[in-house]
Amino acid sequence: MAKKIFKRFTTEGQKLLSSGKLAVLGNRIHDPNLWHLNRNSVARAFFAGLFAGFAFILFPFQMLIAAIIAIWLRGNLPISVGLVWVSNPLTSPPILYAALKIGSFFIPNTVNFDLNALLSFDWSHDSLLSEATNLFRIIKDTWRPLLLGSFIIGTAFGISGYFAVQLFWRWHVIRTWNKRQLDRIRKR
Repeated sequence: MAKKIFKRFTTEGQKLLSSGKLAVLGNRIHDPNLWHLNRNSVARAFFAGLFAGFAFILFPFQMLIAAIIAIWLRGNLPISVGLVWVSNPLTSPPILYAALKIGSFFIPNTVNFDLNALLSFDWSHDSLLSEATNLFRIIKDTWRPLLLGSFIIGTAFGISGYFAVQLFWRWHVIRTWNKRQLDRIRKR
């Protein structure tokens, strides 16, 4: 079922390739692994998408970064770009909090603010300027551990996603082979 959905998107990719709109990317964009579904290209796409989604959570153009990494690693392009949305407006706050905690573990004594003060942002016009000033001070104090933590999380989730796809794909192929073998035995 999922393979049919992804195949539909890959045919759209073939139309995009033949249109010439991606000529600026050169010959690398014509690599079949960028558009076909096989174990290695999907696993590389999971690494590229999850790494870009978590490691570059503070930066715009995460999908472009995931696409560049997928092209470089020869991973499936649509899957890598789609996986970036694992970090969305709903999941970003807990990801950023975890990144800050992990980063502050490796860079100690850099985070010195109350989390409740950050979460209780006052949007009234009277104190908006002071709240914005406080927010910029917090960002100035925490950008190093936040970047380090998000890079660590991105690397961990990217590598985990890569190996999870490799293991799942292998399990699925073995299960399919065993099922075919049982069907052949039953038909005899």
